[in-house]
Amino acid sequence: MHDMQQLFASAEGEDAWTREMQDLFNCGALDRAEAVLSEALTALDSELSRKCLRLKSTAVELTGWEELAEAIEGHEGDPVTALTIAIVNDTDRAFEKGETHHPHVMMGLYTDEFFDFSGADRAAVFAELEEETPAWAGYEEDIEVHFDIEGLDDLNTALLHHKQRHFFRDGKPEAAPERYIEYVLACWWRALRWHQAVANNCAAYPLPGAPCVVAGMVDMRTEAVGVYRAGTASEKPVAAPASAASNMADAFGDSFIRRDTLVEESKPMTGSELRRKSLETEAAQEPERKGLWARIFGR
Repeated sequence: MHDMQQLFASAEGEDAWTREMQDLFNCGALDRAEAVLSEALTALDSELSRKCLRLKSTAVELTGWEELAEAIEGHEGDPVTALTIAIVNDTDRAFEKGETHHPHVMMGLYTDEFFDFSGADRAAVFAELEEETPAWAGYEEDIEVHFDIEGLDDLNTALLHHKQRHFFRDGKPEAAPERYIEYVLACWWRALRWHQAVANNCAAYPLPGAPCVVAGMVDMRTEAVGVYRAGTASEKPVAAPASAASNMADAFGDSFIRRDTLVEESKPMTGSELRRKSLETEAAQEPERKGLWARIFGR
């Protein structure tokens, strides 16, 4: 039995593990996060875990950074001081055998008009992210830049088709299903490779004015947040409150050009899963708060 199966038997155990992983991402400790995830995936030794481990960071590339630099340089308004960027899946994808699901990149560019990015340190940015709606949400500049993410299609498709995306703790189980642990770890591995791609571009290709870069994912299970500076190569992400990860999609407003997103937790379930989900919904005391990135993008 995998160690995480007993830990995830309770919701409290899973929540504690998730908070620790979010802290690593928020602090920019991506190498440490990779070590933790790699060890857990290796111990799992499943087809999907091996797929994750074969996906190296060098195989995932975020393109469009050079175009972004040119767009910022040529912007005629106030200086661009921040970029919010995330990946998302489309809803208009057929779940057919052999179909590949390519995640898309969403972004928004901002000035200091509604939030003083230039004068704020990263702790201040994270503090603003903890607000219900960050001050800059909905005020992105009218600048079009095409981004794309290469290298995640295979893993992303496997996660969208995974058979154990839910774990209902009926009767206080002693262990979580191994396939559920596999799904959780693989979702975090996808998040890791995405954040590494963003962080690598920030370090290798400085942008004019060294804008703040806030990175995350929309409705892809993990909402770990990274705040970077696209300035000098020596600069690294700084610590952030774990609660920031729950608040990351209001930073993009309704005026942002966006796609309909595919929420991975909403893929059709079996009859028994639907019955259990219905009971859980009826028992809920209050509606679940939208994730940060979903609110930033007006989802």
